[in-house]
Amino acid sequence: MEYIISIFQKGGILMYPLLFLGILSVAFIIERLYSLSRKKIIPIKAIEEIITFLNSNKIEEAMTVAKSYPSTATNIIYEVLNAYLKGKKDLEELKLIAEETARLEVPKLEGYTGTIGAIASIAPLLGFLGTVIGMIQVFEALSLEGLSNPQLLSAGISQALITTAFGLSIAIPSLAGYWYIKSKINLLVAQVETVVFEIIELLSSKEEK
Repeated sequence: MEYIISIFQKGGILMYPLLFLGILSVAFIIERLYSLSRKKIIPIKAIEEIITFLNSNKIEEAMTVAKSYPSTATNIIYEVLNAYLKGKKDLEELKLIAEETARLEVPKLEGYTGTIGAIASIAPLLGFLGTVIGMIQVFEALSLEGLSNPQLLSAGISQALITTAFGLSIAIPSLAGYWYIKSKINLLVAQVETVVFEIIELLSSKEEK
């Protein structure tokens, strides 16, 4: 532990904003993974209850269930059912309502995902800035003392390497987390679309009978 602290201190002042970015990245990744659990986005129990009520032609009861279990899927279904009750019973109209509601709901899934991506981009740049600062110190030492103080030269080079390594160690997992979360969001959106269109087709089939 003492070795890690000493390495951190050798990295210079830029290690502190890098550490802050690292903590933020971990916190945001954990928050997104928790928020994007399938049960929170597509509550299966609620969907099953809604379908049961719809099969019994109990639209208002289905709307009550959708409102009682707020999620991306149930929020869209609620708006579709609400439009259906107001007379918009055409298949294409209902799909349009679903798409319009999805435009409002889907961005909520992103949350801090963009911030994670930003951290993945900023961290290596801060590390590179530390590299530049370290090399400036090296050349200043060379201009003042020549090669008579190797300890000062090694300290500057060490700072340059440490900040770069620390920046990359934050950027790499942040970037991996960012793309994993993006792919998870895309998968969930596709699943929400499937569930919502099943509800729409169920409503449409009732009109055809």
